[in-house]
Amino acid sequence: MKQRRYLLDTTLRDGEQSPGLCFTSEQKIKIAALLDLYGVHQIEAGAPAVSKQEKESIIKIMENRKNAVISVWSRLVPSDIELAIDTRPDIIHIGVPLNKDLVIDQLKVCLNLINKSGISASVGFINAFHSKMELMITIAKILLDFGVARIRFADTTGTASPSLCHRTLKDFSEKLGGRAELGIHAHNDLGMAMANTIEAAKSGCLYADVTINGIGERAGNCDLAQLVYASSSIFDWGITASAAKKLQKEIRRVL
Repeated sequence: MKQRRYLLDTTLRDGEQSPGLCFTSEQKIKIAALLDLYGVHQIEAGAPAVSKQEKESIIKIMENRKNAVISVWSRLVPSDIELAIDTRPDIIHIGVPLNKDLVIDQLKVCLNLINKSGISASVGFINAFHSKMELMITIAKILLDFGVARIRFADTTGTASPSLCHRTLKDFSEKLGGRAELGIHAHNDLGMAMANTIEAAKSGCLYADVTINGIGERAGNCDLAQLVYASSSIFDWGITASAAKKLQKEIRRVL
């Protein structure tokens, strides 16, 4: 039996950081509706702190969604968290820079705000594959104490390799006794986004960040359709390769 893995589409957040690309609110709402319709598990709908228009688009996406989990992205800043709470998503994802002097106290403040709101949280380690394992474990234990199990490893600078992904994720999971639910956010600077994502999934990552056509900052992110096509013999992504290809065609018509 194939192992279940979950797509987290970040076209509307990280994908929009492609040079020269800016979605209208109407486009964002249509893209989210298509992702939901085709069975993408989670949609990262944007970053509420960006603008009032961004917040309004996210709220509309929440109103229209049928089945997908909707998350928003936030910096490790209390004011960002408050704006994220206003949109009432399913999950608030916090990007955490791995600097011990800056992170621990601020993280606790932000997690307390989210806990009071009743919204779930996930956390992303920025530049995780070039950070100290000891610090990531320290932060992860704090997260688990707050009831936050979902941790995303972000290859922020796009320099990871499959072997590094495998080694880092296995080591991290073992040190936490398998209590964390891991995710991977790969960038394609060296053409390795899909290979890194597949290796991460093999290493136990449940969630894989993807975008339509692999769009995103610099060289882009992991391409949704390519990932499903390349690994559907190993994993059940909740969407078939043919459906993923059709989805990308439908979304291209919106752009």
